[in-house]
Amino acid sequence: MIRRLCAAVLLTVGLVACSSPNLGRVVPQAAAPEGLAAPSPAPTTTPRPGPQPEEKHSGKGNASVPMAWPTRLGFVTFDCPKCSGHVAVNTENELIVNDIGPYKGTRWINDMPGRQAKTFTIKANAAWTLTITDESGLPVLEPGKPLSGKSEAVFAVPGTATSVAVTTKNSGRTAVWVHSGDHSELPVNQLGDYQGSVPVAGPAFVSVEGDGTWTVTAS
Repeated sequence: MIRRLCAAVLLTVGLVACSSPNLGRVVPQAAAPEGLAAPSPAPTTTPRPGPQPEEKHSGKGNASVPMAWPTRLGFVTFDCPKCSGHVAVNTENELIVNDIGPYKGTRWINDMPGRQAKTFTIKANAAWTLTITDESGLPVLEPGKPLSGKSEAVFAVPGTATSVAVTTKNSGRTAVWVHSGDHSELPVNQLGDYQGSVPVAGPAFVSVEGDGTWTVTAS
């Protein structure tokens, strides 16, 4: 009987104002004014993390080092100027340093969601330092201004850049990584020297790996 009465009111008036302990209330939605589209929901964005204080460790020889770095991208500089023989630094997820003799270079960690690094395992036979920073500790590739150096390095690429020209002189492997958004890509992975241009959708980070020299230029 109640359902029939509601139906009659709907047909006659065009509004619903019926309720009972067993029925919910139906409220008519106002239509958008003629000629105007309904407003779109406001876009949502993920805020970039704020500044993170650097984290520094030092020691001598082999070591296992717990880190306090949070679940965010970090840039690790390992420096062992008097090392000889095999030098290696591992996290639970990857091998970030693998070299012979004196070493100084920068690599990133936590570039993949859900894979947070918590401990460094270090193989060395001399005194070393290990420093983690956020992106404020990186050299910035300003378009048209080349940077040159040696060993492994990471660069911040501004949003105005669309590519990075890379030239390396290596006796072993050359690798160029690009990290943008929440994922990393490996556009260059070969033996020996490399010369070419890597597409980059800035803002991003570019990592150059190798045992020789490099020159990089954003454009």
